Order: sequence, then C-alpha cells, then structure tokens
Amino acid sequence: MSKTVIIVDDSKLSRMHVRGIILRNRPDWSIVEAANSEELYAKLAESDIHIAIIDFNMPGDNGLDAAKRLRAERPDIHIAIITANAQDSVVSGIRELGAAFMPKPLDEEQVARFLAASDLPRRPPSGKAG
Repeated sequence: MSKTVIIVDDSKLSRMHVRGIILRNRPDWSIVEAANSEELYAKLAESDIHIAIIDFNMPGDNGLDAAKRLRAERPDIHIAIITANAQDSVVSGIRELGAAFMPKPLDEEQVARFLAASDLPRRPPSGKAG
C-alpha cells in the first residue's frame, strides 16, 4: 500500500537526505515536506498523511511539541523524531509519546526498519513501568 510521509525539518538539506532514504526504500510512497510545525499543520489539512518524520530542533515548536500536537489530532500516524540530542529527558519524552527516536546522523537501516514498522497498526505508548 502506498503511503504519504511528511518530513518536517528547517534544513532543506536534511529534508533532501531523508527524502532520498525513503525513496530508496519505498519508491512508490509520496513525500510532503514542511520546514516547521506551522507548515506541518497546514500540510496535514491538505494531505492524507500516514507517517511523520520530524526534526527535534526547529524554530517555533520543537519536534517533540509538534509531535505531541500531531499525536493529539491524528493518533493513528506513525511518528519518528530525529535528533542529535540524546539526553534522557528528550529520549524518554519521545518514547512516552509512542514515537520512534532516530539519532543523528541518520542510519539508513534504522529508517528502513521504521518505515517497515509503519505497515503495522500503531501501538499505543506503553505506560511507565512501576
């Protein structure tokens, strides 16, 4: 099944890099790009988006804040957040949201696994272990 992926990153070069990885792995999928969270929400209204790959560091809402709002509006979307910031608080925030954490520099195999997992129904985030 063909899907639509949105890549959200303020760096055009980074968006081109992610686009290349996606198209090498899923050449029949459609790709939409946004430079920030404001563009993400505008494009969300225009397209049937199945997957979002969002950079953490952006002007305006950071990637985690953008993903939280996206998750609230569209709980079925598969989300990955890309960041070089591997602080525990950032990674745990990403995982609590039920999103995938993808460290920079991006590993093509990791992106390919995320894309393959998006063929499965999205799992709700797991609760904190007690």
